[in-house]
Amino acid sequence: MRNGHYPLPPLRPELQAALDEMSAKGDYFAYAVCRTWDGQAWEVNTRQGGMCFALDGRYLDHDEAMAAGAAWLLEQLDREPTDDEAAYRALWESMGK
Repeated sequence: MRNGHYPLPPLRPELQAALDEMSAKGDYFAYAVCRTWDGQAWEVNTRQGGMCFALDGRYLDHDEAMAAGAAWLLEQLDREPTDDEAAYRALWESMGK
């Protein structure tokens, strides 16, 4: 422990692969599909700038999860960003991401 901070544990391999896939695209909005922690379903991981999230819900098959990710992406691209979101995006882009 240094300066009161604990190191973050490593991501499980499926999440790390999803993060790597989203990062490789270099787009502000990205999504990737991976297995849930228990291997019983699929989940959709999203990235907005440098922040990653998972969509609520579990999907029974890969195609269903991909469709949910595509719908999320289209929604993000079609909506008007809030002032805070626009400011964050400008900052993210200024950092050369």
